[in-house]
Amino acid sequence: MAVVYIDEVFLVNAAVDWLLLKTALSLTGGGTRPRRLWAGAGFGGLAACAACLPGLGWLGSLPGAALAYSGLCLICFGWRGRAWKSWLWFFCVCCGFAGLALTVCSLLRIPAFTRGGRIYYRLSGRLLVLLAAAVYGLCRLLLDRFARHRGRELLRLELTLGERTACCSALRDTGNTLSDPVTGEPALVASWRAAARLLPELGLTKAQFEDPAGLLLRLAEARPELRTRLLPFRAVGVDRGLLAALVLDRVAEDGKPVPTRLAAFSPTELSDGGGYEAIVQG
Repeated sequence: MAVVYIDEVFLVNAAVDWLLLKTALSLTGGGTRPRRLWAGAGFGGLAACAACLPGLGWLGSLPGAALAYSGLCLICFGWRGRAWKSWLWFFCVCCGFAGLALTVCSLLRIPAFTRGGRIYYRLSGRLLVLLAAAVYGLCRLLLDRFARHRGRELLRLELTLGERTACCSALRDTGNTLSDPVTGEPALVASWRAAARLLPELGLTKAQFEDPAGLLLRLAEARPELRTRLLPFRAVGVDRGLLAALVLDRVAEDGKPVPTRLAAFSPTELSDGGGYEAIVQG
């Protein structure tokens, strides 16, 4: 007879789901709002708890697991645009985690028992969380060593506004199609920190860039000579959104001026590993 503590089931499964979701996001290079990540992990923990309750054991079957997986992915990644890529990578990460857990059970000769035609291993909650953390750490290590962008993909970007210039590393990405919907002018995307360096007297913060319309009103009052715009965008986990943008005086890539002078500023980090602060069109 196995004794199940529902609070431990929730905490362990939520922690494991959070780590695996974070791993999938690292592999896709995408992002999502932190509250969606936590909500998805919490949903996974609740689904695991529900499967332990009388009359809801069917949630532990394949159809129930598929239902829980779909709900978790919908909460964390959404379903539009390129969300399917995150769904697929999360499935692969889960399979890798399951394979690692089975390998550890075999190596450590962890005892098992059968119930309802299934085999259960007596893995501790701490060990499960450690294995999920190992999967996340291994993926991050491989990304940092082998998947970090090098060579011509990375370049030095100089953004000039008035008498100030902000320098940052940038990634050339053919998938960046951000542009002004009215004029069709292409735009680069930079971290909000670059804008803060260009306008230090305004004391710009990340929270202000999360409200682009309010930010543009403040810029119009403080610096009416600035040419500001709102650019719509779509990304993984974001069905529709707006970015505050500025028309700069000069943009240079590796010291060479380029025609693109429209720069949008993101309140979230563009590089999960911190390898670059901006993305330019390839």
